Amino acid sequence: MRDGRERSKIDNLAFAFIKNLKNQQDKKRLADKKEKNNQQRILVCGAHEVLKFVQSGKIKVVFYAKNLDENNNRAASNFHSLQKLCPNENVPMIQVLTRKEMSRVVNKFPYVGVIGVFNFHGFENEAKEIIQEWRTSSSFKQFHTDQSSLLP
Repeated sequence: MRDGRERSKIDNLAFAFIKNLKNQQDKKRLADKKEKNNQQRILVCGAHEVLKFVQSGKIKVVFYAKNLDENNNRAASNFHSLQKLCPNENVPMIQVLTRKEMSRVVNKFPYVGVIGVFNFHGFENEAKEIIQEWRTSSSFKQFHTDQSSLLP
């Protein structure tokens, strides 16, 4: 239980999944510092960065926070673009955790609202389980409806 609320199953799965991917990414970066860091990226944070890589077809799954900041117009614009682009690119866009929890799992500050996953090699079963759980959630239903009223 965190912040007075119980985490859902999909939140717990996503937290563990993202944490494992982050640990794998950190290990790769420490193992061979001579290679460019971008070649070893597994995760990318932030709506703008995720949007850029979804447009290039490199992102496999997107996680976004349940409490995105509605006052940040630039982030809202990027998020709306993601909402339109992800279904067209067949990229699951899964609502999990809070911004604070997402930031904690990837060790980023200020808070992170959107995380994109480049690949989940070695964690395919976990990814399938999260996507199956997502398909039964309200987040999946929102993914397939017009969400123009969600953010400004």
